[in-house]
Amino acid sequence: MKEKRSIFTNNEIPLKDFEKAGLNVGNIPGGILTSLMQGEISQIVEIRPELKSGRKEALPVKLRLTRDKENKVKLMAYPIHRDIVNNLKLNEQEQQRLREGDTIRKEIRNGQYSRQMFIQLDKETHSLMMRDERTINLDKRMDELEHVRDITLGQNQRQAIREGKPVELEIGDTKVTVGVELSQNSGFKAIEGDLQEWKRKQQIAWDIATPGAMGYWQTEENRWEYKQTLEKYKYKDDRKDSQQEERKSERKIKP
Repeated sequence: MKEKRSIFTNNEIPLKDFEKAGLNVGNIPGGILTSLMQGEISQIVEIRPELKSGRKEALPVKLRLTRDKENKVKLMAYPIHRDIVNNLKLNEQEQQRLREGDTIRKEIRNGQYSRQMFIQLDKETHSLMMRDERTINLDKRMDELEHVRDITLGQNQRQAIREGKPVELEIGDTKVTVGVELSQNSGFKAIEGDLQEWKRKQQIAWDIATPGAMGYWQTEENRWEYKQTLEKYKYKDDRKDSQQEERKSERKIKP
């Protein structure tokens, strides 16, 4: 298996963003920081941001490093919600498709501009993951797949992948499923196995094979434990003092 490499350097780590979230980079569990440096979404981690009231409160989120328009690295947080926070104004059919694990390709307007975006649901947090389709460059990914696997994708298969649908291929005696996967830095994934295996891998990634959300929680300043999310934190959108923090499913932690 090809070893994943970091896409960010240590010098690019936005230390102020981590401090704002109440995190000491040096104390974060090893695997979490490695995932972040590879551009992937982390497991659930407890952060302790300072609220407007001045007090700090534990908040379970998934984290991700990304680049802004100026190419600066920023820390993103995906809070846990009871259900989809529909700030994209998706209709009920679209929301149901996301709950079932589908990918939506939809034109999203941001100010004066519109972009074709891929949208997926992180089932553990109910946060929406979005990606401009141009940044994934699916045609290039498919060309690379053909070169490495020595296969030829048909036009119908290519079009299905462009629409965000996973496609099952047969390479000799081996089945391979490929498609858009926004939890990956590349936005694209190929796995050994059929569509059922694709769905099984998604379940593992979302950690829904076991009841309750699991994550790393701070028990002391320099000590972390991996345990089930407490209910009072799991659905914070029921609490008045966290309504403002929970409005967006994906938000930037400002320095």
